[in-house]
Amino acid sequence: MASFECPVCHGRYTDPQPDGSRYFHACPPLSVAELAQLAADQVTTLYPELAPGFTRTELEIAVAGRFVARPGARNENIAPGAPPVIVKPGEVPDLEDAPRIAAERRLGDRITR
Repeated sequence: MASFECPVCHGRYTDPQPDGSRYFHACPPLSVAELAQLAADQVTTLYPELAPGFTRTELEIAVAGRFVARPGARNENIAPGAPPVIVKPGEVPDLEDAPRIAAERRLGDRITR
């Protein structure tokens, strides 16, 4: 198992997971703590419903109602909703057809070579 840190959100994860499943990282939306560190005008650009001079409570209410993706957010999920690929320790998965399979799942159609 290798450990990784996302260069965007600084989330830490291992891949494969302890149970052998693969992990595909997706950055979470900006948190209240991260937003509280930004300049007020940056926050009101992201949440225009906030009035200038907003309080932390008002920010928490705004964040609870609508998430804003972080700039440069990564999403490594190749086929949302697809079953996880389980890799047993020492096993090398055959991923040659992974892009084609992901495209088929997205399009709901068979793609021929």
